[in-house]
Amino acid sequence: MKILHISLTQQGRNNVSLRYFWDNSANYQEHKLLLTEINELSHRADTDYYTRLPVDYNITGQALYNWLDNSDRVLANALNQCHPQGLIIAIATSQGLAHLPWELLHDGQDFLVKKRPSIIPVRWVSNGKPIMMSANAPQNRPLNVLFMATSPLGVEPELDYEAEEGRILNATKRSPMNLRVEESGCLTELAYVVREYETSYFDVFHLTGHATWKNGKPCFLTENEYGNRVDSSTSAIFDALRPPLPPLIFLSGCRTGDSFYDAVPSMAEELLNMGATAVLGWGERVRDTDATSAASQLYWELFQGGTVTQAIASTYKKLIDA
Repeated sequence: MKILHISLTQQGRNNVSLRYFWDNSANYQEHKLLLTEINELSHRADTDYYTRLPVDYNITGQALYNWLDNSDRVLANALNQCHPQGLIIAIATSQGLAHLPWELLHDGQDFLVKKRPSIIPVRWVSNGKPIMMSANAPQNRPLNVLFMATSPLGVEPELDYEAEEGRILNATKRSPMNLRVEESGCLTELAYVVREYETSYFDVFHLTGHATWKNGKPCFLTENEYGNRVDSSTSAIFDALRPPLPPLIFLSGCRTGDSFYDAVPSMAEELLNMGATAVLGWGERVRDTDATSAASQLYWELFQGGTVTQAIASTYKKLIDA
């Protein structure tokens, strides 16, 4: 897949520029704008996307597309150059861009995530350098996955995490897989499990359960040794996993991918800032059944040797078809 990078550079107090480039950050097209434009888009996202009221996602998606495309038609030209394997649109997370629902991008004909070849938006913690895609072929071995579900006492609704585990196993039954399940829901016990294995053994860490925001910070609801609720920070999850972190982390809990404008990053972004390579999260509340369907399709694709973005594209298609 080709990658169109969209970075953001501060220019003075109230002005920024969006820079569009492929594999060379020095060779870019630039679009200058006021910082207030991003703030306005963020507030519109709260009313037009992050809401339980009926809204028209087509309108929201077209507004985001037109804003990124601007008068230079940068995005439209990139789509015309789409690689046969698809296109990744990597959008920087700075200045509140991570809060915008890029998955809704719509070119006036359809949502980009529905197109073939696949067009996948991702949030990119930019350090000014392009994303490096591995040129290595998939390794000829089972995928090693560490799975932990949390269900603290007294927390409702109680999640059917056994169904999620079962569907992952069923989706991959024809593919060899090493799935280690940590059943306690306790980060202390998780740390013991991680240390039973050699460094970098696990390819994926999957954490499923309830997540929320408390005192302006994101947290995941884990358990103590007695099954009681513990509001675990991103740092606590990081410490339990012990670096180097698995190449892919899936935080399957509500709003684990949602940031609070530019003030507080999401749990997913916090893990990226701590050194994670790729993190999946949910930008909004998610139904238990949808989370389970997404996980089973995602891992089916990964177990076949697909890349993370190929697996995401396949998962979008599965959910849209349903």
